[in-house]
Parts: sequence; C-alpha cells; structure tokens
Amino acid sequence: MTKMIEKHIGKKPFEEKLEKFSGNTEFENVFTSFLTNFLTELEQDSVIEKDDTPATLLDVPNDYIDCYIECRQNGYSKIWSTTRARLEIMFDTRNAVYRCYEEVAEVDENKALSDLKVFCKLKNGDELYTDFLIDYVINYGYSERPIEELAADFSKIYKKQLKKGKSEIYANKYASLMAGDEFHKIYCEEYAFKYDQSLALGKIEEYAERYAEKYASELVHVKRRAGIHDHEESLEFARDKARAYINGWEYATENNIKEQKTFIDCYSNAYLNTIYSDEWSSIEELEKISLKMALKKFEMSRKPSGIHGYKKRIGAPQ
Repeated sequence: MTKMIEKHIGKKPFEEKLEKFSGNTEFENVFTSFLTNFLTELEQDSVIEKDDTPATLLDVPNDYIDCYIECRQNGYSKIWSTTRARLEIMFDTRNAVYRCYEEVAEVDENKALSDLKVFCKLKNGDELYTDFLIDYVINYGYSERPIEELAADFSKIYKKQLKKGKSEIYANKYASLMAGDEFHKIYCEEYAFKYDQSLALGKIEEYAERYAEKYASELVHVKRRAGIHDHEESLEFARDKARAYINGWEYATENNIKEQKTFIDCYSNAYLNTIYSDEWSSIEELEKISLKMALKKFEMSRKPSGIHGYKKRIGAPQ
C-alpha cells in the first residue's frame, strides 16, 4: 500500500478491495498503480473534498479495474485491456476497437492481431466478419459506425450476393462498399460490376479500381438524375466517358507518360469526338484514330521532345 492510498483510502478499505482479486497479483498491481496515480492527480488538482469518503474515491478506480479484469478474462492482452479500461472511465469508447489495436500494435503487431481475433470471436463473427473487420481496422482505422456493425453488414450482404449468383469478387467489392455507408447503392453496383469484369479480363488491380471508380461515378450521376435514369443514350455516353478515361490512363501508364492527366484529357476528348463521327467502323479503328488525335494534341501541349515512338495499342473492355 502506498502512502497516497493510506492517506486517502485507508488500510482496511484497501485490503478489503484486494481480497476480491483472490490473490491475483496482476490485478492487485494494476489496481494499486492506477489508484495511486488517480489519487495523486486529484490531490495535485485540489479536487478532493472534505466530504469525500474512501467509497466515493474508489468509484472510478473500481470501474477501471472491473473493465480491465473483464478484458483479461476474455483473452485480451494487457495493453488492450489497459487502453479499453481507460476509455471506459473517460466515457470515450468511440472507435475503441481501433484505438486499442493501435496501442497494442505499436508494441507488438502480432499480439494486436490476436486481440482483434479475440474481439471477433466474442462477437460470434464468422470468417467473413473476421476478415473484414481485421482488414478495415488495419487499413482504414476509424469508422463512423461501430466496426462490429460494419463487419456484420458486410458478412450479410456478401452472402446475399452469392445467393443471387454473383461472383466472389463482385460480392466482396459490393459488400465492402455498401457496408461502409459512403456510397449510393447504384454506385456500389456499377463499381463491383466493372471491377469484377476488368479482373476477369486479366487486367491489373489498379486498372480495375480506376476503371470501376470512373465507370461508377459516371453511371450514378445519370441513373440518379430525375427523368433520365433509364435514358439509354445518356447511359451509353456515361459508359463512353469511362472507356475514354481508362484507355487514356492505360496508354499513359504503359508508356510512362509523366503528364498523365494532360494525356488522359487529350485522349478522352479525341475518343468522344471520334465515337460520334462516321470515321470508324470497328472498335479497333475507333481507338486507333482516337490515339492518333490524342498524340497530336498532346504533342502540341508540351515541348518538342514529345512522345514520338510510342507504338502500344490499348483497349478497354466494352
């Protein structure tokens, strides 16, 4: 027993509290340390009143150690349990899972991962739930809604999509987007569709993500617009804009063009101008004409060193 505890709590109340730990030295040490620091801070801040009793002064420390013990008995690490108990007494449990994980990961990433698995197990999460939650916490961190709700929604939505006959890639991407509550349902559907299609055609991950993002962004603007949500010409123009973008991006990427955005703009303009002309009779010819026009416009926008010699042909999935 420290002098601070003896001064404000007394020997008997303190020893009676320790008896409740049934000889568990870890709990005794954690409680003693926290209580000493807690009383020290109160005394330094001059907030201990004359009418305070050992019982009132033990209220917060009791809440702290109760939370700590519960966490430890559930299988969490000491650091996780300490962090969670601190958040509990501060009434600040928003994003508690991530904040606890972050504290543990700074010392031991493997132990932090184990703590996340403990959390998922206690929530009766299945494999989908667990994989989503761990990935989200590690790669994204904070969330507007409790992470356990996001993970539960992901698992439910994923399974529903599989029952509808969607591929695992589609189901995973769609469920991830929907669970996050950040995007309209139409955006999620179109993104997952184009992402899945691109990967199925052998495209790289970055290509699939960029094309899906552009495709979904263009389509959702049309489909959410009153009066033209089912207007085929408007929808096709939106798809053309996405194809123009990804064609330009792919060419610029494969040919290491530094002024990528400028080239993509040149290509997109050329593609959209050409597609509504009578100058082509096949997709291959359309892309060839568009590329030729784009290169010419791009050369005019930069120094003579130019990009002469680029020969690669591109093509996005139609």
